[in-house]
Amino acid sequence: MRGVSRILLFFALFGMTFCARLALAGDFEEAQKAQLQNQRKKAARFYTKACNAGNDRACHWLGHQHEHAEGVPRDRKKAAAFYEKACDMGNGESCKALGKRYKYGDGIKKSAQKSWRYFERANALYAQSCDSGNGEACYHLAYSYQRGEGVRENVKQALQWFETACDKGYGEACHRLGKLHEEGKIVVEDRKKAFDYYKKGCENDEGHSCLSVGLFYFGGKWVPQDFTRAEIYMQKGCKLASEADMCQD
Repeated sequence: MRGVSRILLFFALFGMTFCARLALAGDFEEAQKAQLQNQRKKAARFYTKACNAGNDRACHWLGHQHEHAEGVPRDRKKAAAFYEKACDMGNGESCKALGKRYKYGDGIKKSAQKSWRYFERANALYAQSCDSGNGEACYHLAYSYQRGEGVRENVKQALQWFETACDKGYGEACHRLGKLHEEGKIVVEDRKKAFDYYKKGCENDEGHSCLSVGLFYFGGKWVPQDFTRAEIYMQKGCKLASEADMCQD
């Protein structure tokens, strides 16, 4: 009987934990839906519930909302507190946000030492997540090396991490590499490489990359001019990045 009781207790505890996780995820998802519908006060209520239940992403978004006055009054001290809470839970974005707050003294006392420490923590979390296959984390790590945040500035390392992020399917990294090669700022200008990166970004549903590919085909300077392909890529780009200036009526 003891064995049966232990099994029943295990399943009861498992069920309670499972239901709690579902509720936590549900509140966060409801917040995200409300945010997409521009219902920011509603989003804040659900983010608060999820954050109190231990969802680090919800705490991060509450920090963002208080920083930018989205559905709640602007309060940079509260923003910093929510970022710190999320960072303690292992949220790299919040650690980076805290690093910036301490770097510029935004809502908290300026401290180069604390800024560097939080940037370092963010980078460690990004590296761990990147190793697990998260392309966006690799992308954030690339920016840390480009800007010298929590690591010594190293453009070569930054490019390598942008490459890794792009290879892992993070379209924004491919777009960034395309832009760097097109402008020739920290790499040698190479429009053919730029086009290839933009195309890869578009294949990963990054709208601005699709628009850039369309412009390349429309201009016909670096690739054969093709108005049909230009239109196809421009339409896809505007569907994915409707906010872009060239997509406005």
